[in-house]
Amino acid sequence: MAKSKPMQWLPSGGVLVVAIGAGLVAAILINVYLNVVRSGYEAGAKSVLQMAEEVEQGTPLQPRHLKIVMLPKPFVADMKQAVDAKAKDSPVIGKKAPRHLYPGEFLFYPDFLRRQALVPLYEVPRGFELITIPLITGDTLGAQLQPGSYVNVYGDFNISSDPRRQDIQVLPVIESVEVKLIQGSAEAVTEKSHSYGNLSIQVRKDQAQQLLQIQKALASRSFHVTVAPRPEGSESMAPEISRPVLDLVEKGKPPPLGLVP
Repeated sequence: MAKSKPMQWLPSGGVLVVAIGAGLVAAILINVYLNVVRSGYEAGAKSVLQMAEEVEQGTPLQPRHLKIVMLPKPFVADMKQAVDAKAKDSPVIGKKAPRHLYPGEFLFYPDFLRRQALVPLYEVPRGFELITIPLITGDTLGAQLQPGSYVNVYGDFNISSDPRRQDIQVLPVIESVEVKLIQGSAEAVTEKSHSYGNLSIQVRKDQAQQLLQIQKALASRSFHVTVAPRPEGSESMAPEISRPVLDLVEKGKPPPLGLVP
């Protein structure tokens, strides 16, 4: 007697539609999940430079040697010294490779700054100090402001004698002082329109202490600067801090009317 073959179950049309629909929903949910994960990584991601080619030590780096990669958010904190890809055209291009570099290797700022940092840019004369003063964000002098330029420094002060009200005035702090560094660098500025966070000036030791005290009294905790002509004679060696400003900061004495705009 011949054995009968077991009957194969074939899904009906309705069951098949449900199965296909469930598969589509699952695919959509997976894509949504992947997009959420991807967006979370990209939200805090950072673009950095990585070697695209092998380069011998001492070889000037060129754009073809590099590539831009995205660093996921979880790794940004540990790679904060990595060279930002946005700065690809300035701090790295043309600089000599500090060692033999291989494809896939990340670039780090200390590799290019270490040798320069070992040698002082210049010797500070005895009795003087180099002090960095913060600048008002948004003040723009661009390429007009260079290391070696002379500037007048101003501050926003509250000259009101009534503690319940404010009368903010811009007063001169020190005039015709030479700029030694801009943003910690003695290199020439090439940007035509750029604002800087700080600059460094050379003053006497007592003046450095006074400037730190004045900074604490500023309404904005930062200074304004304007480019000034190069002073003549002995004035270029010993610019003085405004006595009315010192009286205001040290004694709470309002400046004379002629000093207030």
